[in-house]
Parts: sequence; structure tokens; C-alpha cells
Amino acid sequence: MSLVERVVQRARRDYFRWQYQKVARRILDTRPVKRGELPFTLLSMVHQRDVHSYLVAVKSFTHFLNPSRIVVVCDPSIDENDRAVLKHHLPHVVLREANEFTHPDIPRGGTWERLFAISGYALDSYVIQLDADTLTMQPIPEVLHAIQTGAGFVLGELPDTPIRPLDAVRAHALPKVKPGAHIQTLSEAEMANVGLPSDARYVRGCSGFTGFPPSTTMRDDLLDFSRRMTAKLGDDWKRWGTEQVTSNYLVANAFATTSLPFPKYGTPDCATAETAFFHFIGPMRFINNKYKTTSRQAIHLISNAPA
Repeated sequence: MSLVERVVQRARRDYFRWQYQKVARRILDTRPVKRGELPFTLLSMVHQRDVHSYLVAVKSFTHFLNPSRIVVVCDPSIDENDRAVLKHHLPHVVLREANEFTHPDIPRGGTWERLFAISGYALDSYVIQLDADTLTMQPIPEVLHAIQTGAGFVLGELPDTPIRPLDAVRAHALPKVKPGAHIQTLSEAEMANVGLPSDARYVRGCSGFTGFPPSTTMRDDLLDFSRRMTAKLGDDWKRWGTEQVTSNYLVANAFATTSLPFPKYGTPDCATAETAFFHFIGPMRFINNKYKTTSRQAIHLISNAPA
């Protein structure tokens, strides 16, 4: 790509981001969320730049499934004004510091603190991890069923996102292992060789929306997996993306985990009229006005909900 093309691309992205932010700020005019009664914890890690996005995400989600507990793991960028905004719109929210969720056997950053926090809350609760760049637009009965039955779920990347034994994961990943390969590919090629249980499984899902059943062993399993992968991959295990690999491994081995139906749950490029849950991952966020338009629709839905 030429310099001119890069400049044009950056200008387009900045324009669509500016358009989106004007709409997202309207979430501040909506009513605070009341504490729900559904027996699960909704947990997110939030950066200062995503406070408005997160409020649209959480309010659109709780419009359909309202939990008894909402937790925000605060990135160090979150200041007192941000906390006041979060507490106003989510009066019962539990605000935690990211530095509360560190351990010498896991990397720092890259949302690892979020996953470590989930492993603690999962001791006594079903936990759903919700990214700030998601929007819930229609009922999501598959998620409610997972909560009610204590089954795990994961956001898939394909119409059929399989949960595979580790040998099959390695066979699928090996042809893609080349110089400069993504850490997710490298990890998938090696996890069969680190001494994990013979019946262990893995799913190439997205950690942005994942359901973890209650578990007394999740934290131990997380630390064990990270230790083994560190021994195999060394400093590569500190790269961005290893938290998602670990989340995928943990949920694949949780009780009765299934991949959510795609594209009913998926990215905007594959959306249909039936899509209920959108994940606006980074490369798809500000390339057009779809994030803005869908967020406007979500805010309208929230604003017109019965008090």
C-alpha cells in the first residue's frame, strides 16, 4: 500500500470513528440499569477510550439478559470521572482494578487480567465475558439456555466452529506455521506437546463473548496451561493473543460447551436479518458506518424500553 493510500485509509477510519463517537455519547442520556435477577456475573475489562462503547454494549445486553452481578475490571486509564459515569449508569457495578488480577505465572496485559478475574468469580458463579465492542439487538435464547443448564459457550468464527481434540488442533494448525505466524497459530500447533490431559480439547473461538460455567478448578487449570505454554514457547507466550488462546482452551474443556450459532452471533460482515449479537472486532469497527448505525439502533431500543 502506498503512502497516499495509507493516508486516505487513516482519514476514512478517523472520520467513521468521529461519526460513531457522536452517536455513542447518546448512551449517556439513557436510564441507569437496574440490578437483574438472572444468576450469572457479567464481566468486562474497560479502557477509558471505550467507556461509552461499553455502556452501549452492556445496556443492550442487559435489555435481553439482566444479571444479578456486573463487574468491570478497570484498565489503568480509567479515572475518577469514568468511575462516576460507570457508577451512575450501573449503580450496582463492582469496579475492580486490573492490578488486582496478576500472577507470576501468567503474562501482564493483553486482557490477561480479565481472564484471571473470571477464574476467581467462576468459583461461585456462571460468568459471561462481554467485550465493549459488542451489541445485542435481538433475543439470545441460546445464551439463556447455557446459563440455566450451566453449560459453556463460545463465540465462533465460522458456521461450524468445532471443538477438537488437541491432536486434531495441531494437524489443522501445522500447515499455517511459517515465519511470522500469529501466536494463536503457533500455540495451536504446540499445545498437543506440552503434557496436557489426553482428553483435553480446544476451540478456535473469540474470547470477546464467552460463557464460563461455575468451576472450582478454572484458576488452577489456567495457571497450569500458562506454565506449560511458557515452557514451550518462551517469550512468545507474552505476545498479544495468548489470553484468547487460553480462554478458548478453558471454555472448550468446560461443561457441555457449544459454539454459538453463526452468523446469529458474529461479525458485521457476515450479518443477516437474524443476527442477534454483533461483535465489531477492530478491523471492522471504523471501515464504514455500520457500527454507528447499529449502535444508534441499540440506543433507540434501550431508550424505548419500559422503565
